[in-house]
Amino acid sequence: MTDIPNEKITALQNIILEHANQQRAALATDARKEAEAWLSKEMAKLERETSVVLADAKSRAEDIHRRQILSAEREKSTEALRQQNRLLNEALKRFQDGLVRLRERGDYEKILTALAIESARLLPGAAAMRLKLSAIDAHLGPSVASEATRKLSGPAMAFDPDPAPIIGGCWVASEDGRRQINADWQSRTQEMADTLADRLLSLL
Repeated sequence: MTDIPNEKITALQNIILEHANQQRAALATDARKEAEAWLSKEMAKLERETSVVLADAKSRAEDIHRRQILSAEREKSTEALRQQNRLLNEALKRFQDGLVRLRERGDYEKILTALAIESARLLPGAAAMRLKLSAIDAHLGPSVASEATRKLSGPAMAFDPDPAPIIGGCWVASEDGRRQINADWQSRTQEMADTLADRLLSLL
């Protein structure tokens, strides 16, 4: 076998090394391109997922905000109603207390008589009537009934000593008991409830 000169061996080695370097450079380039493509793809995917997460978070935040606003509005409305009811109840109580204090006046008997006459006139056609007062006002009953009968100039009004379950004012009923007018302080207070509520609302 003929010996190959060193120069040719060296040249062949250089060719092989150069070819290997070229292949390595090509592989490196391909690998870099694949890595960049993968990274670009993954970044795009991540960006899409991020957008979805952000959109969902924004939607949830807006939903929570809306619910908080609605809850606050409901709470505000509920609190306003509570305050209105409290004020109305307080106003009605003061009104009723004022009616009860009419008993302290010297003309209280005349007030009861006027109530009895007013009630009697709301019972047209009654042949006779019965007057009821609270237990505390019972001692005024006979004179109130007598004075009401005198001023009515019509059907007689008799005092019923069985006390009515009221704190003041009177009840007047037809003799047969089928019709009755409640002119007591509780009833008058309830009759004033709507008027007081309207006045309170105009002030709030």
